[in-house]
Amino acid sequence: MEISSTMSCRAKSRINASFTVKVRGVDAAGKDYEEDAVLDNLSASGLYVRLPRNLEIDAEVFTFICLSSGHSSKAAPAGVAASGVVVRSEPQLDGSYGVAINFKRYRLL
Repeated sequence: MEISSTMSCRAKSRINASFTVKVRGVDAAGKDYEEDAVLDNLSASGLYVRLPRNLEIDAEVFTFICLSSGHSSKAAPAGVAASGVVVRSEPQLDGSYGVAINFKRYRLL
């Protein structure tokens, strides 16, 4: 796993890492969804991920970021459970949507 820190004009540093994330909520069409994806980047205040569906700005979402591989079938994988809101959802050339989520609450599990 490659982790690199990037710094720009953002308030929080971001890491580019390939953590698995589960995203759950209601899409722009009003349908409930639950998607597994891979993070593009992560910071203390939010995340950016590509999803196969468009999400409305200000839509509430729940995410679970898996921080371990969970090799033991008896142990639950370590991760971060977070609720947040969509602050950006942009169509990508491959048909997916780049979605930025701002965390409102999170908890280490």
